Amino acid sequence: MQVFKNIKIGVFISLVNILIQGVSVLVQNIIANNLGIVNFGYFGILQSDYTIFCALADFGMATLILAYFGKRATEGRLFRNVLQLRLLTTAIAASAMVIFAIVARHDHPAFWGELILAFGLLFQHAFFDWYFICGNFWKKLLISKILHTVSYTAIMGIALCVLRFDSIAPIALSMVLAALPAFGFGVRQAFTPAVLSIGRHARRFFALMFKSAVPYAIASIASFAYLPVGLYTASHAATPEFLGSYNFAHKLIILASGLMVHFISSSLISLHQTDSRTLHLRDIGIFTLFIAAVSTPFSVFPEWTLKIIFFAAPWTSDVLYTSSLCLRILTCSLILQAIRMNMISTLLKERRMALYCTLIALGGIFNIGVCYYGSGMFAPECIPALTLAGDVFLTVALAFYFTLKRRIRW
Repeated sequence: MQVFKNIKIGVFISLVNILIQGVSVLVQNIIANNLGIVNFGYFGILQSDYTIFCALADFGMATLILAYFGKRATEGRLFRNVLQLRLLTTAIAASAMVIFAIVARHDHPAFWGELILAFGLLFQHAFFDWYFICGNFWKKLLISKILHTVSYTAIMGIALCVLRFDSIAPIALSMVLAALPAFGFGVRQAFTPAVLSIGRHARRFFALMFKSAVPYAIASIASFAYLPVGLYTASHAATPEFLGSYNFAHKLIILASGLMVHFISSSLISLHQTDSRTLHLRDIGIFTLFIAAVSTPFSVFPEWTLKIIFFAAPWTSDVLYTSSLCLRILTCSLILQAIRMNMISTLLKERRMALYCTLIALGGIFNIGVCYYGSGMFAPECIPALTLAGDVFLTVALAFYFTLKRRIRW
């Protein structure tokens, strides 16, 4: 069945990426230990800001390139123009992050970290992932991830365990330096001097791509109105201690959600090889059960999961209890994402971007509204449940649409 092919490709891409994610979790342990619970919460805000500006740098281009061009994006003049476009959007996003830091984070504990990671946007280790995935260069993708894993382990190990950095700014600088080897590998594989020459054809291509990418960008940026809103809500409506506790659960769910994106990519690859317009409940059910089984430790044994994954964190009974409660609730987001995975990939394959962006935006607006007003009405412990409002809205809306169109079958 198609669902098993989707799972197979998605698992491969996820396993490749989980190399660095696994090391990242280990590093987060030591960061939490060095910074303490409160500053670790502020560090979570910094990382969330950085992730949002990474999405701005992408501007929906990765999805657009995969959906429209596929392997053709790695060849000839089209490849050169795509790479030029990616460099341009990254430079714009880095400039925007600097402005944001000066305007919105000037008195925040993570201010200098914001400026440093803004510079780091230019040297993201995953900058060339689109090239490896579109071209089916799986070995090169694997080499890139292994290289980054090694460099990240070595540099962050020295910074945190030898030099014992215990403030946000030097830790952020270490993260930027750790990304340089993998970025350099991508440059060697995909960069040529011709990329620096931007002619009339390239400018026309930029204009066309920006126009086409706006819906994808809106959808990508609107996605940050879902889970990350909970972190920002906690930073404004709860104590710094609660923010730090929430950040542990938030990081695990964001990590798992990032892996879910790879399953959407695998589904897109499979859908391009079939003309079927029908969604099958059995496929949705199998994939949902697969995700539910994989995420069982998050919901059934949250305390043990947190203590095992964040083994070096300065746990107290109150912090562990709060973080476990948040993790158990936020895990429901993964189940909801699994239910709608086939629906979203189908919309992307059929390029129904107006509908897709409308639903994503409405769900995001709904989520922000619920979190904003709900945080003033309920205790901070309710913030994780409030954060799920957008997930519920989007899942129900997509199911209603495909049911109405009679495109769901057993």
